Amino acid sequence: METPNPLAGSKQVKKARFRKKKRDLLLQAVRIICSPLFLLIDVFRPRPSRPVLRAFLGLMLVLFLLTAGLFFWLDHQETSLERILGAYFSYSSGAIPVSTELQEIIHRNALLFNVSPQLVTAVIQVESSFDPEAYSPKGACGLMQLTPLVWQAYNPDSVCNGRHRPGERNHGRDCIYNTEANIATGVRYLKELIDYYGGETGRALEAYNAGLTNVDLEQFRPKYLETRAYLGRIGKLLATEETTRFVTLYDLSRRGQDLLRGLFLCTLVLWAIFLVWAVKHRA
Repeated sequence: METPNPLAGSKQVKKARFRKKKRDLLLQAVRIICSPLFLLIDVFRPRPSRPVLRAFLGLMLVLFLLTAGLFFWLDHQETSLERILGAYFSYSSGAIPVSTELQEIIHRNALLFNVSPQLVTAVIQVESSFDPEAYSPKGACGLMQLTPLVWQAYNPDSVCNGRHRPGERNHGRDCIYNTEANIATGVRYLKELIDYYGGETGRALEAYNAGLTNVDLEQFRPKYLETRAYLGRIGKLLATEETTRFVTLYDLSRRGQDLLRGLFLCTLVLWAIFLVWAVKHRA
């Protein structure tokens, strides 16, 4: 007579327990995910459900941890982007040589307003290819392609209104096409944009090219292809080994910001549901 193997039964019991734990965890996860809906239903009940409340608070905790982790990760990403575009900026082999005189003007104004001189040089190269008489179809003028509105905002007492083409008028040192005045104004504007976006150099460059309002409203409208090309051209001025890293970090940063906004809005909705529930059952 064969003796039954007790290990076989023990394995079956363990498998059954594992399946039950797995099923319980799945049900708990579904309960937590659906807890906002259950809490809304609970508003219309005479007595509150503690399991539903616990599941809802668990969801709030998970969202808080995700939001906090994403926020600190984005802060690290922006620091890395600023480092690439700033202190460790280097020219690629295709960079246009800059004269000593122009270098002195760039460095003087960049240091005055605490902006990377290499970044300013890259912006000038992409904006005008170092042509002091550059004029765009949109009316941007000079080395840093300043619009008349930007020029007038930073030079309110200037006799030059920034609306004339190169060669039509000559206001001397007080002209939008003057090398010193153009660079000084452009650097001040770029620094203000960097400060406005909390040090996010990529966002500041977008706004410099597409306009401040267009970048602020970007979540409601598609990104300009011209602006993406502009950022790509800036990125190509980095050392070859940094270019890919710059593009990758920038794309990850933008996606992370969209996700962070979504988590924030979701948290606001959950808080609204919780306040409605609390008011109902407190009464």
